[in-house]
Amino acid sequence: MSETIDYAEMLEIPVNTLNVTKKRSKRRKEPTELKEQVVETVNERVENAQYDESVAEGENITDYGEPRVYSEEEPKAPRKKFLDGKVLIAEFVAICALCATILLTNLFWENSAINTFFRGLVTEDTPAAVQDDRMYSELTLYPVVSDSEIVCTVSDTGVLTFQGECSVYAPYGGTVKNVAQGENGYTVEVSHTTSFSTVITGLTHAYVEAGETVFATIPVGFTDGSASVSVSMYDAGSLITSFTVNENNDIVWNV
Repeated sequence: MSETIDYAEMLEIPVNTLNVTKKRSKRRKEPTELKEQVVETVNERVENAQYDESVAEGENITDYGEPRVYSEEEPKAPRKKFLDGKVLIAEFVAICALCATILLTNLFWENSAINTFFRGLVTEDTPAAVQDDRMYSELTLYPVVSDSEIVCTVSDTGVLTFQGECSVYAPYGGTVKNVAQGENGYTVEVSHTTSFSTVITGLTHAYVEAGETVFATIPVGFTDGSASVSVSMYDAGSLITSFTVNENNDIVWNV
């Protein structure tokens, strides 16, 4: 052993010594003391658990006080003020008076602003009819019958007559002034210009009515040929005699 130490000192290796001390064991507790200690520990844990549960239950409970008792009676509506009702009545009376004034104004005043406005909405602007002031001699007349086989004659008094079954036409376009039915059939009066007019008498049927516009190419009536038909032309109410009829039944003015 000494050789080993000497060899270690030669190698300059530090050498430590270890002192081992044996510690005496404590005295073991008696079984009775150990039992009491265990019981105390268990009792403390039980008390702590009960305390924790009571605290937890207390945290979830909220005290809202005593419950409120509601009355079964319905709340009464606030009473309206007397002045508010008077104001509403006054406004209603004023509106009615205004409406009545407007209505009466429009009824008795034809040219009121409202009447003029609505009249402009519903009334269409229709051009005034142009008056034809031409003389009869300026017009070119057409045959009063379309069948050239029917013979038309003109009397010295200026009355054109014919007899046969055919359609009857106006010698010129114009407006029907009157349609009348008599013992000799229908009579049709046509106004061509402001002064020139034609009267056709003895029609079996009349195709037109008063106020209609007629043309020289559209018949105004029909004759069955049982009676003669007469055509008279007037200038300002005077019977015209200065015309003749050619072989085609065309009416020609005498120059």
